[in-house]
Amino acid sequence: MSDDPSTCVLRFDHVWLSLPGLHGVGLAVDLMLCAGDLVLVQSGDEQHERALADIACGLVPPQRGAVRFLGRAWSDLEPDQANALRGRIGHIVRHGAWIPYLGLLDNILLPQLHHTRRAYDELRAEAARLAAWFGLPGVPTGRPAEMPPSVLRRAACVRAFLGAPLLIVVESLEGDLDAGLLAALINAMRVARDRDAAVLWFVQDRDLYQDPSLPATARLRLLGDALVPLERAA
Repeated sequence: MSDDPSTCVLRFDHVWLSLPGLHGVGLAVDLMLCAGDLVLVQSGDEQHERALADIACGLVPPQRGAVRFLGRAWSDLEPDQANALRGRIGHIVRHGAWIPYLGLLDNILLPQLHHTRRAYDELRAEAARLAAWFGLPGVPTGRPAEMPPSVLRRAACVRAFLGAPLLIVVESLEGDLDAGLLAALINAMRVARDRDAAVLWFVQDRDLYQDPSLPATARLRLLGDALVPLERAA
């Protein structure tokens, strides 16, 4: 990770976040993701993972400190400004987060339709290209409940990479990743990093987390109430 603030995509400044339902238990985070970074985080706990992902995307505020995306603190933004910035974030949610009464195509396009002014046909064409990248024959149109898990996993990747996001947040999915999808996801991350996006990837599986073939710029692990580099956590 670079120490140059001018290239910073996401920054946690002296952040403290408490965990839902666990009074007095929390996590201290100082973290900077710059253009081209791939940061792996082994949280070991779904609550920590979800809390960090939500705070990174500006969905909930930290109890202390500030989270900045593209140099702007989420807490300083008006709602319409925050919504516009979220159009530059792709997010693969661990449990899908699909709207059940919408078709999968509309679920995929909805974040970009809500946060940007891009035309529907343009977004659908881009979604079709990404669907092929992630091993789908086309963009699925049925409702989420009608789709097998393998299709939903690939559709989640399409949604996350749609719109050339500058930050991609990936919640732990390795239990649901077959070899083909994992390879496609890593390649999509590489392409995104080549255009100066940053990736924050939560990984539960120890072997995947330590895989030397993953070109991570940093590997962090939850130790006590803080995230620390892998070498310090060993």
